Amino acid sequence: MDNLIDYVTKRLLRLRDQGLALEELKLNLGDLVDPTLVSFHLDQWIQIATEIGVKVLVLNLSYDYGTWDLSLCAIEARSLTKLHLGKGIRIGQDFLKYSMKLSSVKMLSLTRVLFAHELIIEHFISHCPLTEHLSMDHCYVYNHLRSEVPLESLFLHGLRKPMEVDLQGIQEVHIDSPNLENLCYEPLDFNTPFKLNFDSCTTLRSLILMHLQNIANVDKWFLELFSKHPFLERLEILYSMFGRIDIPSAQLKVLKLMYCSNLEVKVDAPNLLSFYYDGKYAYAYLPELQYSSIPPSIKHLEVTVDPNYDHKVLYGSYALLAFKLLPRNNFIHIWWS
Repeated sequence: MDNLIDYVTKRLLRLRDQGLALEELKLNLGDLVDPTLVSFHLDQWIQIATEIGVKVLVLNLSYDYGTWDLSLCAIEARSLTKLHLGKGIRIGQDFLKYSMKLSSVKMLSLTRVLFAHELIIEHFISHCPLTEHLSMDHCYVYNHLRSEVPLESLFLHGLRKPMEVDLQGIQEVHIDSPNLENLCYEPLDFNTPFKLNFDSCTTLRSLILMHLQNIANVDKWFLELFSKHPFLERLEILYSMFGRIDIPSAQLKVLKLMYCSNLEVKVDAPNLLSFYYDGKYAYAYLPELQYSSIPPSIKHLEVTVDPNYDHKVLYGSYALLAFKLLPRNNFIHIWWS
């Protein structure tokens, strides 16, 4: 470890002394060492990196939560365009007292980060006005007993740029951004009700939903989805259980269903270009697609089924349907696993 510290420190100091810029600094300690034992050196490396114009900063420090306090110098890196903070990092109350200078950050990723307070999250994100990609994956906060608990709710507002948001491990999400184009969402607890409100995101073009179970009034939920988001072109549903749903959309071009059980789907999408279905682990039924509603414009049909579980499918129907509707130069892919 001493050799590693000495090597990194000398390299960074040499870059600074020679007046050279640094493109990326990535630190992945894992379980190699306790970050608290080398906190001085971590602070020093980040300080030097910010001084010499680092553009990409990636920190993954430990398998334990919140073992190292993020240095305040990290928020003074005006040159940063990508910032990833991973497990082992704690962001303390002091960050609320400072006006951050992350005005150039376009990609912000927070994975299993521990926040001292929920307000810090909004403060952090709001000081990255040019962010085009925001990712949050199973982050934590302190509760009133000063113990780490999963982040239960998140409110995003004032997002200015057209952007994509990837949120995983949060049970309640409210997004107020008319500029949101791509959204990926997975709740914390797969078996309890979730809240996902993105009604104001009227320009949404891509939606990915994972591990959603037992939505109340699921048919109504999907009907309202397409009426509230008329520009939605891509819909992916993964590892979910809904029951029967209708997908009516003149704008939808890509539909992807993976590992969804107890799901029956009626598709009315005249401009659909690509349909992908993988039912290998769908223990109940293959979606009953209304064949007449699959448009002749479709260019990509890919179906993966498992005959051990999908008892209702007539495999030949898929093949005949595909060859009837698709020109020879289009792509047809049917798997029997």
